Amino acid sequence: MAAARPRYRLLYTDTGGTFTDTFLVDEQGHFVIAKAPSTPDDIARGYFDSVGSAAEKIGLTREELFRELEVLGYGATVVLNTVLTRSGARVGVITTRGFEQIFDMGRGKQGWTGFTVVDRIHVRTHHYPEPLVPIERIRGVTERTDARGQPIVPLYEHEVAPAARELIADLGCEALVVGFLFSWRNPAHELRAKEIVLETARELGRSVEVYTSYEITATRRELPRFNSAVVEAYTGRKVKEAFRSIQRQIRAYGFRGNLQIMQSSGGLASVENVKVVETIQSGPVGGLIGGKFVGDLYGLRNVLTTDVGGTSFDVGIITDGRIEVDREPELARFLMGVPIAAVNSIGAGGGTLARLDPVTKRIIVGPESAGARPGPVAYGLGGTCITTTDCDVLLGYIDPEYFLGGRIRLDREAARACMEETISGPLGLTVEAAALGIVEILDVKMRDAAVGMIMAKGFDVGNYTCMAFGGAGPTHVAGYTRGVNFGGVMVFPYSAVFSAFGASCADYEHHYSHALTGIVPASASAAVKLAVGAEINAAWETLEKRALEEMALEGYGPGQVQFIHLVMVRYGRQLEDLIVPSPVSRVLSLEDWDRVVDAFERMYEKVYTSAGKYPAAGYEILEVGLVARVDKIKPVLRRHPLEGAVPRREAFKGNRTCYFRQGWVEASVWDYDGLRPGNWIAGPALVENETTVVVVPPDRDLYVDEYLTGWLRSKGESSLP
Repeated sequence: MAAARPRYRLLYTDTGGTFTDTFLVDEQGHFVIAKAPSTPDDIARGYFDSVGSAAEKIGLTREELFRELEVLGYGATVVLNTVLTRSGARVGVITTRGFEQIFDMGRGKQGWTGFTVVDRIHVRTHHYPEPLVPIERIRGVTERTDARGQPIVPLYEHEVAPAARELIADLGCEALVVGFLFSWRNPAHELRAKEIVLETARELGRSVEVYTSYEITATRRELPRFNSAVVEAYTGRKVKEAFRSIQRQIRAYGFRGNLQIMQSSGGLASVENVKVVETIQSGPVGGLIGGKFVGDLYGLRNVLTTDVGGTSFDVGIITDGRIEVDREPELARFLMGVPIAAVNSIGAGGGTLARLDPVTKRIIVGPESAGARPGPVAYGLGGTCITTTDCDVLLGYIDPEYFLGGRIRLDREAARACMEETISGPLGLTVEAAALGIVEILDVKMRDAAVGMIMAKGFDVGNYTCMAFGGAGPTHVAGYTRGVNFGGVMVFPYSAVFSAFGASCADYEHHYSHALTGIVPASASAAVKLAVGAEINAAWETLEKRALEEMALEGYGPGQVQFIHLVMVRYGRQLEDLIVPSPVSRVLSLEDWDRVVDAFERMYEKVYTSAGKYPAAGYEILEVGLVARVDKIKPVLRRHPLEGAVPRREAFKGNRTCYFRQGWVEASVWDYDGLRPGNWIAGPALVENETTVVVVPPDRDLYVDEYLTGWLRSKGESSLP
């Protein structure tokens, strides 16, 4: 009698700009990976194509697979794409009278963020971001709350209904945002205005979504707070419908739970309760979470994650085991007020376009991408501009017959003809020399982005291990780490779906924040410190109550929820604060206060060095936070015994001619899935599976460790990781 197969428990899918990736895990920790082209016009189609591919690999139908799954996670960049393409809802805004032009005025930082140095210094190339809500759809009403939360001018309720009626009936707004000054201190005016707007919409017989800035994110600064609410309103209906479309179909297939959405802060939340604005970077953040999970497994405290997808190169940094969080991130040049795990992105990936400047005859690489359609020229779907993937095919790195395991056949001759016509011919170069030049330009851009993120913080690159993933990461990592003394360079057999893997490592989480005014001079008395402590405690209690209510909606009881208390602290009169995990859950004594201050100063010393500490300036705590977390099952990376340096014969696939700086050379080709722990592969070599290929140039070797992770080493470097 055949042994019963393990049950599949976890499935995570990540929709990128070019491919949709699936990571499937059974109860013993074994996993299956799959990819399918993304379908931007209907993300559900690409989702089920990718999941269907995974089901096919294990001999199950979609229905059979969904019926036995326990956890279903999903990450996508739908919010970002909706903002970039300006394809969201028609939004109106009701704000404090006199501040109707807040989106046009913006802030100095917002006006210049996202520009290159060249574009910043040339006035003709600089422009301010176009607001999602034009001034014509903004109405001011009389009200005012001061910085302490005291109403000094009552809300003129008789002004709200006419404003709402005009925005809804006359201007056709599908969603409204109510955003008032200092609502983070006292949201009463916003909440009452929302009630009036909803009453007005009912009288008009219109279905209108109404959002308040306080309910989206209760941050101090009004522009990020208002921007966050506007993005939620602008993208909410479209994005939630996309998520719910997937939810309806998986329920029809027999899945009994809720789809869990990856949030930009690094946790999962039910599709029914997630704020779409908190999913801005849900795809790239998955890679960062996965990097921390693997780093913890190896005991690596400092990690640089590099994700080379089809459209972008996403870089994240983990220092001393901690993922940095950006509390005022940028989305399509808008400053936002929601926490995001810090990921820097540039336009560089497998689909990055290369073209020739007609005047200077200089090759320009990126940042534009061919996307999933038309994609690279070699796809044969109408692409007319050379991409990085075309270059990898021309250089012999990618086997045209084995792309995605042979499911997509690439046209090498079409890529060659396009290269000759558009780039190599006009420059008088061979096709291969032009292709290598394009790849090296892209590699330099990625190296600058990766190394720059570490050096900008004053850290030593040699203390960091570089993890390379994404479909094109292993192909290009030898190039973008060349000349950089990383502590190690890692690739994975599941690199192509690493972001989906990372999402499977995340817990269920909700993040909350509450602004306050906690100012403690250096000479403050015990009474002042305890008074600020009481204000902190009250804020935490409010957030805990809210967290338990929301977790209950997702089916989690108080006994399952863990709290992480945060304080945002800075020295007096500084502009930026640090997010400090509090060593206490309540500040009830001077000893508790001292422990909070000590935690801040130790973190400050790590970030800015001890020379920057300035306790004589006193302390300011202007915001506190709370992370509500529920543990979930996670994948298990299995450890295998070492088998020796020489690979098994069946792992060898033959030789292929590849083009490197030395010219055309014979490279050995290996099946990654056939390699065993302890194997050494000498460059030049190509180590491939159906979703990616590790390029090992002549000056490098590849070592496979107990977890089947590949370590790229300099030629002759025999020391093991």
